[in-house]
Amino acid sequence: MIQVRTGSIFDSKCDLLVVPCASDGDVTRSVFDNLNEHGLPVTVGAIPYGHAHFRPVNYAFASTIAYAASVNANNITAEAHAIANIARQVAEYARANQLRSVNLPLLGTGAGGMLPVDSFQALKSALAAPQDIEANIFCFTREIYQNIAAATDLAALARTLPNPRVFLSYTGTDRTNAQWVRALCDALRRNGVNARLDQYHLKPGVDLPQWMTNEVVMADKVLLICEKFYAEKSDFRKGGVGWETMIIQGDMLAQGDNKNKYIAILRGTDGITTLPVYMRSRYAFDWGGVQEIDADRLKQLILCLFDCETEPELGTIPDYVKQHRRS
Repeated sequence: MIQVRTGSIFDSKCDLLVVPCASDGDVTRSVFDNLNEHGLPVTVGAIPYGHAHFRPVNYAFASTIAYAASVNANNITAEAHAIANIARQVAEYARANQLRSVNLPLLGTGAGGMLPVDSFQALKSALAAPQDIEANIFCFTREIYQNIAAATDLAALARTLPNPRVFLSYTGTDRTNAQWVRALCDALRRNGVNARLDQYHLKPGVDLPQWMTNEVVMADKVLLICEKFYAEKSDFRKGGVGWETMIIQGDMLAQGDNKNKYIAILRGTDGITTLPVYMRSRYAFDWGGVQEIDADRLKQLILCLFDCETEPELGTIPDYVKQHRRS
């Protein structure tokens, strides 16, 4: 899915941040200043023209950065085939590493002198098809955005139903519970939900608190898989669940009027005591102590994650009611 925005690639959170550079590794002054301001590497070395170099980073707004050699350093030009090849590499890397959200500029339109509409079309050719990737293409000015909008049916691109990004917070103290959570994650992903789980998405060497922060903040929804060990670790700030609780409560404050991001799934037969104290005033899905993924409960959860309305349509008022009102 493609979204076209105005502004800078550094303005919003993503999984993968694509930074333009020349094939000799040089970047423009504005890109250098942004990289330096955000504590990101400003030098990368030579990269073959039309290719990208990927590097994991400890950065609050992205977990990985891609340096895209979109300008040929030999003649200071950019070409559509090179931009499209970079976009294909970005899509392949994102899919292979379970990265959903990608921020890209209109590659080649600065020093490379490429027309913004041509750059957009080259990016679109490689990024429009994969529905599991959300490509945010940034236009530096409103005028550029309007030119692209005039040449492209942006409304058609936006009509694609997005895959909600959902982070699963749980404790693996009980091995059976960890296996159940993994089965739930698998079931959600089979049904179009971009479910995120440490068993799949936490890579060796990654800074754990930063990873948890990124996942919680970037999620459309967060599922809290609540049983007695989870409640204990949350209430007493123990282990990874303790870290996540602090991050979650901070994000709850930032959400303001949005009360639907955090959803508790109650597991076990101990009732409300299996919920963390801060979640006891909120409605929770009660899945009891079942060890299988219940199909009806799963359907109800998926409808909730896609923000679907589930109540019947409002019908017309019966005539006998109207007659009684008149009388």
